[in-house]
Amino acid sequence: MNRSVVLRALIAVGLVSSLGHARPQVAEEPRFDIQIQTAEKRSTYTATNLAGKAVTACVVRFSFSTTNKEQGTTIWDSVLTDEPPIEPSGHMSGNLSHVVGSPYPDKVKVIAGVWADGETFGQSDWVKHILSAREMLASAYERAASLLRRGLDENWTRDQYLQALNETPNSIAVYTLRSNLTANQQMAEDPKRLRQLMISMLDTFTGKYQRIRRAKPAASAATNS
Repeated sequence: MNRSVVLRALIAVGLVSSLGHARPQVAEEPRFDIQIQTAEKRSTYTATNLAGKAVTACVVRFSFSTTNKEQGTTIWDSVLTDEPPIEPSGHMSGNLSHVVGSPYPDKVKVIAGVWADGETFGQSDWVKHILSAREMLASAYERAASLLRRGLDENWTRDQYLQALNETPNSIAVYTLRSNLTANQQMAEDPKRLRQLMISMLDTFTGKYQRIRRAKPAASAATNS
């Protein structure tokens, strides 16, 4: 038999064998060590990431161990707060959800989240909530940036910016822009200073929505699923 034919046959057999014995890729399981610190008027928790990957967002559920009654949930998302992700062995802290006059919950659990590589874990409805919140904030900053570009192109006055904001859905971006415009009345008489402020805020808003959209998975994934 031709030697090259035999060699190709051996390579083919080797490939089939390696594929047949390939180990399936196992998704990283979330593991958190959660400690509760209780004081007289305040109770906090610290969640340490024991997994091998960084976490960019997570949903924390508070409840009572005796009844398992839910006290509340909170979402921590480094993409929205401009904080670093929780690296392996790193941690994040927060206050326990609490109803005045009632005891503090004594059980804290991470029920969903997003890894830094874009993979997700936990309850799918809460994962969608994380991604929806990202998309909403990115869209709000993008709308505000578009308004600023138009204002700069048309050389708007302070009053024109405020009028345009009154016709724009409320958001943190709109609130921030309106606050800056109303904080200093002198900008109405200083077009150069007004323009410099609007350029600075345009850069800020553009950077914010682009940063959110670069996060994995895409912020729009929640609306496409």
